[in-house]
Amino acid sequence: MTNLKSKISFYYYNESECVYEDNTSLQICASKDRNKHVSWLNIVGIEDGQTMQQAVELFKIHPLVVEDILNPNQRAKVEDYGDLLYIVLRMFVIRDGEVKDQQISIVLRDNVLVTFRETDFGVFKTLIGDKLVSGTSILRKKGEDYLLYTILDTIIDHYFFVVEWVEEQVEKLEFAIFKRPHDSQLAIMQQLKSDILYMRKNMVPVRDLITNLIRNEVEYFETDNKYYLRDLQDHMTRDIEELDFLGDQLTSLMDSYYSLQNQKMNSVIKILTIISTVFMPLTFIVGVYGMNFKYMPELETRCGYFVVLAAMLLLVAIMLFYFKRLGWFDVRELRSGKNKIS
Repeated sequence: MTNLKSKISFYYYNESECVYEDNTSLQICASKDRNKHVSWLNIVGIEDGQTMQQAVELFKIHPLVVEDILNPNQRAKVEDYGDLLYIVLRMFVIRDGEVKDQQISIVLRDNVLVTFRETDFGVFKTLIGDKLVSGTSILRKKGEDYLLYTILDTIIDHYFFVVEWVEEQVEKLEFAIFKRPHDSQLAIMQQLKSDILYMRKNMVPVRDLITNLIRNEVEYFETDNKYYLRDLQDHMTRDIEELDFLGDQLTSLMDSYYSLQNQKMNSVIKILTIISTVFMPLTFIVGVYGMNFKYMPELETRCGYFVVLAAMLLLVAIMLFYFKRLGWFDVRELRSGKNKIS
């Protein structure tokens, strides 16, 4: 652990009131009465050794849970330690046109919910914390189990937002590729493919996590609140199916890209072949009359230069007409080929 300071925000609420404190201390949070209020602690920054040690002592967090919190590459899971419930999963957001993610660790016990995060995306405060303070939702009428559901729901909703963003990028790529394929598009497709695989790898365990919460008799959830978990399960199934579809769509788009690039290359090769074939006899004629022999009767002809030029132009016209009869090219293909070359 390093000496980087963690940032702690604290919500202390019941149906009639909500107290919000920013940049507070764990001692103040732990001193609050837990019988008639729900406490929600947001700890941003897991590298502060002193804060983590205080959290372990004040809230009696199991050593195995601490080990998982400090390892930011955990697979999504739920673990019931009897008097403590631990949930870990990844959160995805879009920042600066890229998919960003971080690990969210949640500890639940005795009307206290503690979330551990690597950095602050600003999502929890806007979508959950502000609603608690304003009292505009049913959060304050519910217990810590509903708060846990709300946090999970917020994370899973952002899964859908990220999947939608990826879908938009794939649609834009598809339009651009069929309009004019370019080498830079391949790098974008590969990055999106990597993002899809990475998100799916982390989302499938979240679906299993929700399923475990539904199937297992977890005493932290009231019976009425367990129905909300089914909604989360439906959302996860939808997101994973959408990711699978996007993965297949992107694979098909990459195949189309390679096919278009091959078609472009074949068109360029065909044009260059036609040009080379046309110039071969012209090069031969120019080569013959470029020889420095003294006795060449055509060299003494007064109009020999113009006759040879006319013959060369006639030969080009005959060859182009013959190629067109064979179906090797047309004017529109030549024009499109020039555009692609440029």
